[in-house]
Amino acid sequence: MKKWLLVAAASLLLAACGKGESAEEAKETAATADKTEEHASEEKAEKVEKETEEENSKEESSKVELSQEEMDKLRIPTVPINSPYHEKDHTEQELVENYMDETGRIYFSLTEEPIRTIVSGTTSPKVSNITNYSDAFINPVDKQAYQLQSQAEIDQIYKLILANQPKQLQGTDPSEYRTWEQATNLERGMMQMLYLVGPTMNDIKTAMDRDLYNHPAFVVGQEELEKLGAPLVFAPAPQTPLDYKLFQNMKMVQAMWGEVGKFENPAENKEEFEKVYAQVRQETNNLFVRINYALTEDGFGE
Repeated sequence: MKKWLLVAAASLLLAACGKGESAEEAKETAATADKTEEHASEEKAEKVEKETEEENSKEESSKVELSQEEMDKLRIPTVPINSPYHEKDHTEQELVENYMDETGRIYFSLTEEPIRTIVSGTTSPKVSNITNYSDAFINPVDKQAYQLQSQAEIDQIYKLILANQPKQLQGTDPSEYRTWEQATNLERGMMQMLYLVGPTMNDIKTAMDRDLYNHPAFVVGQEELEKLGAPLVFAPAPQTPLDYKLFQNMKMVQAMWGEVGKFENPAENKEEFEKVYAQVRQETNNLFVRINYALTEDGFGE
């Protein structure tokens, strides 16, 4: 760049001389060109200094150290539970006869070993299925459940669902939706998970926008999504025909959360990571739409 400016200055000098200007005038022209070069050099130096400061600031932000308490606040909150497994196997008939309520829902609270083993078939070998009969996602290995802890949080996510009506349902009166109490286990579990995973998804997006891929919020966010996307995190069992469609959608998005969490070296593959994240974010938002449609249906036939 500096060499180019010197050539430009020489060109200006030759042009002045060619017009019959005096040597003194030519010297003034050259001096002006020198000042122009000096000013440009100063601007370039300032620009480089500013870029360096921004880069250093970015590096410092990515190297920020947080206390254990601050790190914990970045994680998706869970509640501890006792062993979620029940020692006794059930047959499908036993479940229906002994545990199904009047709405057709089989439900165990988190204090009642909500993961049950269901034995199907009458011939040997029999088929056993591990099923989560609570309304929360459960990690039986870590003995943790993704469950909201206050009625205020439940009210907030329920209102948020209704506030994000798809175009076809806009203007639908809230009275036409099933209430939280009337929702299926799976619908409740999905609403709770959307409430809990939202901040983590946003933390990752904020870090991406600021190019802070090494920031604790980004690192912890990936760790949390990887855990949530693990096959051993059980969603509530589907119990209605509509539930089965929702269950497939939910399992797809859950697996996609895991893909974001397991993505290696996102800072070195930003473009690809951004594509993966954008798709997962869109599918996560689509769950709001699917729950809207589900809650306007009859559910258990009430």
